[in-house]
Amino acid sequence: MIRLAEVTLENEMDVVLSGQKFLKITELLHLNLSTRSTFASAVSEVVRVMTEHTDNGILHLGIEEKDRRHKLICKVCYPAEEAAIDPEQFMYAKKLVPFFETFTAGEKITIEFSIGLPRSLNLNRVKIYKIAEALEQNGPVSPYEILKISKNELTLKAELQEAELRASKVMNELKSEFISMASHELKTPITILKAYGQLALSPKVKTVEQAQSIVEKMNVQCMKLSTLALQLLDSAKIEIGQLEYNMAPVDFGNYIQHTVEDLKHLIPDHQLIINCEETSMIVIDELRLEQVLSNLISNAAKYSQPGTKVHLKTVNDFTNNTLILSIKDEGIGISPEGLTKIFQKFHREPEVISKHSGLGMGMYIAAKIVDSHGGKIWAESAVGEGSTFHVSLPFA
Repeated sequence: MIRLAEVTLENEMDVVLSGQKFLKITELLHLNLSTRSTFASAVSEVVRVMTEHTDNGILHLGIEEKDRRHKLICKVCYPAEEAAIDPEQFMYAKKLVPFFETFTAGEKITIEFSIGLPRSLNLNRVKIYKIAEALEQNGPVSPYEILKISKNELTLKAELQEAELRASKVMNELKSEFISMASHELKTPITILKAYGQLALSPKVKTVEQAQSIVEKMNVQCMKLSTLALQLLDSAKIEIGQLEYNMAPVDFGNYIQHTVEDLKHLIPDHQLIINCEETSMIVIDELRLEQVLSNLISNAAKYSQPGTKVHLKTVNDFTNNTLILSIKDEGIGISPEGLTKIFQKFHREPEVISKHSGLGMGMYIAAKIVDSHGGKIWAESAVGEGSTFHVSLPFA
């Protein structure tokens, strides 16, 4: 159907407006007086019943072509959640038109009726669209319609302003929450560093071994601070699309061996077991992908008991022309709900917030890096049975 007019049905004034809209259409179609008055009566009757029943009705007037014949159609819709109108109330309208039906589609109940248009009008799509254009150019048909349009515009502006206020409030709450969380996470290693620094300067430290032990502990806290700072910087760069990549083809087997050797110090209390298939060539940014591996491996250890194993495995998926890297732990696992949010920014499982530090950005950044490599990242887990994170990367 090519729509020619639409009226929201809110009160009895819309009965008059609907009639005016219809008469304007029939004037442009040059319909005879008998057809105009008959169909106008049907429109007025249905709209009258509708406005008495609900203020959520909508009237559509248009022309439809079928089997080279054209018909003038009126559709009046209202929400299906409201009580259905008794069909008996439309008995008079049904007698005026040859086609009349009521049906439910989705969330709307529609009352549709129509009348055939004479072939002598020589209608086609071009003529119908010209009628629609003329109706639009003519503008409102009455002062009431002008008021109605102004009211709708004001309502829309109010709704948009309300939506903006809600969005702004949510953003401010998120910012406040993030600042509070970041401040807490940064404060912890700084406080520990300060304590160890004071201890190193105290007369209690008398041997090189004691000093070395303190320096090692300070180094751990420095690494935590460095990681937090990098995550904050990377997150900001991702938001503005400025995270840079230096892509190059590499032998992934060799890359894994060298990279994992450097990453083993991240999990000194866990055994890292590596099982890689035959070498594959892929195009990656080595440092960025090392961030992904570092995050996945350190998380595997972080949420597992000391002494447990972390498994790193690669498989060549020749069907999809990708290499799949999997990292499996024997840790606490992730809830089904958590799996749906694990790669969202700032997300952290409620049960680990009080036990483990973090900003909830590691997985978010990892997902963005993998996506920029043309790959995919996903997780499988069951609470109490550990987790497995998979990364697929396309072959070179």
